[in-house]
Amino acid sequence: MDLQGSIVKINQVSEKQLKEMYSLMAKFYNNITKKNFTKDFLDKDFCIILKDEKDKIKGFSTQKILKLNYEGKDIHGVFSGDTVIHKENWGSFSLFQVFAKFFFTYGEQYENFYWFLIVKGHKTYKILPTFLKKFYPNFKEDTPPEMKSLMDFFGHTKYPGEYNPIEGIIEYNKLTDSLKEGIADISNKELRDNHVKFFLKKNPHYESGNDLVCIASLKKENLRERAKRLLL
Repeated sequence: MDLQGSIVKINQVSEKQLKEMYSLMAKFYNNITKKNFTKDFLDKDFCIILKDEKDKIKGFSTQKILKLNYEGKDIHGVFSGDTVIHKENWGSFSLFQVFAKFFFTYGEQYENFYWFLIVKGHKTYKILPTFLKKFYPNFKEDTPPEMKSLMDFFGHTKYPGEYNPIEGIIEYNKLTDSLKEGIADISNKELRDNHVKFFLKKNPHYESGNDLVCIASLKKENLRERAKRLLL
């Protein structure tokens, strides 16, 4: 049975749910503390929650609405924070289905609406080519200068002193969360995937917790046709 997903405002999350999510995060990530997890969680605006048939939380993703003043104009988007799905439920599309239904509609009020995400694992990176026509960076083309500039602005604004604009990577100054051993392992089959190979080239030290800054337009015309049928 697939997971049931919903999106709620952060202030609607109960203490019990927060504890469940922290436990799930700590199960799959190193260097997670309750204090830092809670602080980061409360800084977000929405949370996508995935539950099984027993009402147990098996995945979640925090989201923050962004408005960046970039080159004299407002840039609107959403930033995805802590995200995890229990290993038993890998392959489920429920999380992105909830994300897409909510944020593609939410973004219709703006001329442009962007998804800013930082990626420390190949499975998360693979979401982009699975569902979207255009996203950056990717192996097929160089990132357009205007997109690279916006990504750099986001990186420097959100992670001052830690964002490396040459590589497009966030290199944390302090000990940061990283996927536990066995969670981010890449199979021989996956190593033959061009998207996975590109991710490894761009973020070779992902196992240390480094994040690759990515961006995509959240307009319905950027969804692949199969994704539209599956998600919307």
